[in-house]
Amino acid sequence: MPNINDINTAVYRLLNTDAELAGLCTVYKGGKRPVRAVNPSATIEAKRLEPGEGEGIWMCDILVTVYTDILANGMHDCENLETISSRIRGVLSDAEVEMDGTKALPLIEGSTGSPDWSKAHESETFQECIFGLVFIKY
Repeated sequence: MPNINDINTAVYRLLNTDAELAGLCTVYKGGKRPVRAVNPSATIEAKRLEPGEGEGIWMCDILVTVYTDILANGMHDCENLETISSRIRGVLSDAEVEMDGTKALPLIEGSTGSPDWSKAHESETFQECIFGLVFIKY
């Protein structure tokens, strides 16, 4: 059976090795950022891992969340959110995730949410990008 941590690591490896993205933000593996993380940043989290139709086929969603600080005028930093999200989509769309013992189909680009904010983090905004992952377990 596939392992969520292995999936997170494989997708992290794809994003973390992109020099352009590294110049835009820091990427963290898992749904939570370190306490002292500085924005702009992004997190990677594999979710809803489940068997698909057929023997040995597995599917999951890859959720990439981009975080930026609120602008001085109190508005979302839409420019940075879009620049970073666009680069993430460019790196992950149709990319093949490499994991031992599996053959992954190219990542399927899903939706990208609108800029949003959470009461728990009033000084920042975030935007979510979703990708689909289908792979075959040998």
